[in-house]
Amino acid sequence: MDQFFYGLVGICIVLLLGDLLYHKHATFSFESWFGFFAWYGFICCVALVLLAKQMRKVVKRDEDYYGD
Repeated sequence: MDQFFYGLVGICIVLLLGDLLYHKHATFSFESWFGFFAWYGFICCVALVLLAKQMRKVVKRDEDYYGD
């Protein structure tokens, strides 16, 4: 399992460094920052998980909601 984790981290680092190898045609200036889309994706993913944990409290049903 450790090899899988370190392999995944290595792939992420290589892809992040690949961001340096091409010219970006950004619409907004912040899109041209190094690693912007990697950080944007990470922050959005964490926000979705936190939002889902809060939504669970609202939409959760009792175990016997549908009855027998």
